[in-house]
Amino acid sequence: MVREGDHERLSLRKCGGSLAASNSNRVMGMFRRRLATTVAILLASAAFRAEPARAVVVHQASGMSVSGVPVSCEAHLMIVGDVLTVVFYNTSPVHTQNPSDLCTSYYFDIYNGVNVRPVLVYQSATGDVWRAHRFTTDTLEAMDADLKATEPFDRTWQFKDMDPAFTPFLGFGVGTVGNSDLKPNNFNGNIVDGMDYALYSGDVTTANMDGRLLVKDHITFTFTGVMGFTENDIRPNFAIGLGTGPDSFLVPEPATLAPLLAFGLFALPRQRRHRLR
Repeated sequence: MVREGDHERLSLRKCGGSLAASNSNRVMGMFRRRLATTVAILLASAAFRAEPARAVVVHQASGMSVSGVPVSCEAHLMIVGDVLTVVFYNTSPVHTQNPSDLCTSYYFDIYNGVNVRPVLVYQSATGDVWRAHRFTTDTLEAMDADLKATEPFDRTWQFKDMDPAFTPFLGFGVGTVGNSDLKPNNFNGNIVDGMDYALYSGDVTTANMDGRLLVKDHITFTFTGVMGFTENDIRPNFAIGLGTGPDSFLVPEPATLAPLLAFGLFALPRQRRHRLR
């Protein structure tokens, strides 16, 4: 049960080679599995129409948190018709240990050859919410929870248009923390809050996150308003905030285009949201 007073906006929906070669194969296998997950999500969320082959733009970044823990994240972005889908992953190689290891915001940019940005309309944010337990295995609280934050005390993930003239110099962002150090490109502290619903990896074993509600592995965002834009308009620059200030940023490695097979016919499932109080 979700404890009273948490103000969650959750919902449930149906919906031999050398060692070096071995490690390389393992890493590539993990990457392919994440791409497969992205494809499955896109198949379930794209508009009901036949579309030509598409490409997924992959933003990847890794580094050390201010706590000295290795952290890595990916965002997979794809445009189909008027719909932009963003799947944001915490791909860290170790268990998340500190608030500063959490992936808490993602800034990105889209503009065409004449420097026009789309007017993005935030449609949905979903992910699996887990309760962290220091001494036992983390427990699943809600699958495909509704993580879209628009109202005070939602405490989940807010979307905002950003001012590209200021740090981190990008046009759009989603986040579940205030990022007060980035004003005017911060999020509303009355709508988001602390570290709740941040992306983590593995199982929590530390006291500083015991009892927290967190999103494991990935969260999926959808937006409309990109008709006429393509993946070529998704810019390679991005920034991923860690912690609440943010405490640090992960910045780009070279962005890659990962061509995928033609999807054919897409189906948009009817969403049914059930609140947990």
